[in-house]
Amino acid sequence: MKVKLLSICIPTYNRAEVLDSTLNSLFSNPDFDAEKIEVVVVDNCSTDDTKEIVSGYPLVNYYRNSHHVKDVDFTIVLGYATGDYIRLLNDTISFKPGKLKEMLERIEKQKDIGVNLFFCQNIFLHKNCRVDVDNKESYLKEISFYSTWIANFGVWREDYLKIDDKHRYDALLFSQVDWCYRIVSNNKKTIIYFEDLFDVTTPNKKGGYNIFKTFVEDYLYIIKQERISFFAYEVEKYRLLRYFVYGWLGTLLVTHKDNYSFDTKGAFKIVLKKYWYEPYFYIAIIFFWCKRIKSKGII
Repeated sequence: MKVKLLSICIPTYNRAEVLDSTLNSLFSNPDFDAEKIEVVVVDNCSTDDTKEIVSGYPLVNYYRNSHHVKDVDFTIVLGYATGDYIRLLNDTISFKPGKLKEMLERIEKQKDIGVNLFFCQNIFLHKNCRVDVDNKESYLKEISFYSTWIANFGVWREDYLKIDDKHRYDALLFSQVDWCYRIVSNNKKTIIYFEDLFDVTTPNKKGGYNIFKTFVEDYLYIIKQERISFFAYEVEKYRLLRYFVYGWLGTLLVTHKDNYSFDTKGAFKIVLKKYWYEPYFYIAIIFFWCKRIKSKGII
């Protein structure tokens, strides 16, 4: 059997309706080529009708876990993949017009030239572009905390299989971040394409973990273990605070939980513990509160 070029690997749990929309969008995409693409779905022991929904898509390779295993599901779904290039895909996203075709073309072009290849949803650091990096520190500079997003993880299957102890950060929920840095350290040049790749469907509820502990403690812990320079680590701490943490603190204060089910217990204590000795923390706090007060029309 001919090896597929791309494996799209979708872990899912209790999102049957959203998954249905995602799969329908994928298979109706004019650039979907069954000769080149395999689709793998691993159901993390859902209690809804996920199995029945997936049965309506005969091209899906469907597997169901015997019990719920949280984010270990990422390793499981990638383990079923057989394509040259394997990538995780959230069960809530679909490709924008033309982007699947571009991805396939770039994978095919780079397949045999010995480079690491990443596709990243366009972020605050970049417009649509290609960036070449040659070490972990430059990778961190370019991609920042967006390495945490499931749909930004994609690598050559051959390189993924070489990663030892894939489960060492399972408890921190960000195994894919660790995998990225270990692959970037394999002495190959790394190419990152930043593109506006996806449309995202927001589910009725999402979350389930403590977002402040996971990002402020666990993500930064993983980054620190990479033994990057003190300066690079401090820059990433600042970016995380400026572009992520403050937004979520604002969400917590203004909208409370709304459409999210994240655990926010101890949010301010967690942030203060990590940032209390940073001078910019207090300057930014003042700016943050002034902006909030102004938005409320108090000043």
